[in-house]
Amino acid sequence: MIVRLGIDIGATFVKYGVIDEEGHILFADRAPTRGSEGPKVTLDGIVGCASRMFEWCANAGHRPASVGIGSPGTIHPQTRRVQPPTPNLRTIIGVDIAGVVQSATGLPSVIDNDANCAAWAEHQFGAGRGIDNLVCLTVGSGIGSGFIIEGRIFSGSSGSGAELGHVSIDWQGPLCPCGNQGCLENYTSATALLARANMVAVKSTGELKRQRDQAGGSVSIAGLFAAAHAGDPVARGMLEEAATQFAIGILSAINLLDTEAIIIGGGVADADTQGIWLNSIRDNIHRHAFSDAGKSIPVGKAALGNDAGFIGAAALPIP
Repeated sequence: MIVRLGIDIGATFVKYGVIDEEGHILFADRAPTRGSEGPKVTLDGIVGCASRMFEWCANAGHRPASVGIGSPGTIHPQTRRVQPPTPNLRTIIGVDIAGVVQSATGLPSVIDNDANCAAWAEHQFGAGRGIDNLVCLTVGSGIGSGFIIEGRIFSGSSGSGAELGHVSIDWQGPLCPCGNQGCLENYTSATALLARANMVAVKSTGELKRQRDQAGGSVSIAGLFAAAHAGDPVARGMLEEAATQFAIGILSAINLLDTEAIIIGGGVADADTQGIWLNSIRDNIHRHAFSDAGKSIPVGKAALGNDAGFIGAAALPIP
C-alpha cells in the first residue's frame, strides 16, 4: 500500500506518523525536539523520526510516497526555509528542513507552517472535509491559524499570511512578543487566559480558587473550565469575555474572505466540554457579522485533535 509520512515539529516534541490515502493513521509516535541543543541535534532528531517511519513501512510492507513537515514559523515560498519570527524554536530559522529530510530519505519532501498543516488536515479528512473555503484556528499557548481558499492553503506573498493570532483588536493593548500591541493572542490564548485566571483566583472565594488550590497554586485550562461548568461566575465571565474578543478577531477574517466555515481546535477547545466558550464565540460571530452568510456561518470544533499537524503535513501536495 502507498502511504505518506508526516512530521509535526513542536517546541517540546516532534510528533510523527504514517497515514494512508484516506488519512487513517497507521503508525504514530513522538520524540523530544531538543531545540535548545542546537540545529544539528534538532535536525538529526527530525531525520531520525523520518527514518523510524521508513523502517516501520518496510516491516509492514508499505511503500512511502513522500514526507511532509509542519514547522513553527513562516516558510519562505521559494526557498522553503523557516523564516523569523519563530520565537518558540529559533534553532531552525534559516534551515532547509525539507531538503535535509529529502537527502536523508530519498523521498520527495515538502514543508509548510504547522497551523497550515492542521487546517489542511481538517479540510482533507476532518471537520472541513468538502469545504473549499475555511478558517481553522488552533488555540493553545498561542493562536495558530490556517486559511483554505478555493481548496488551497493560503500563505500570502512571503509565506507570512493568515496570522490571525497577530491581528490587533486594540492598538493600545498589551505588547505582544511579536512587537505589536493588542494582538488577539494576548487576549484569548491559553497563556493569556491562565495569566488572568491565576491573578483573579488569588482574590476569589469560589470554585476558581478551589481549582487553583487543588492544583497546587496554579489554575490549569481544565481547572478554569471546570470552575465555569460548576457555575463560578468569575470563571464563566472570563471565558465569555475571551470568547467575545476571539469572535472580534475571527470576524475580521469572515468579513474579509467571506469564508464558508470556522473550525476551532487546540487545548482550549478540547477543555470546553460543555460548549460554554464555543457557543459564545458562535453567538458573537452571528450577531456581529456583516453579511447574511456570516450571520449563519458554521462554527465548530476540529475533529482530528493533536494529530492534525502530522496528518496535514503528510497530506501536503508535492510540487
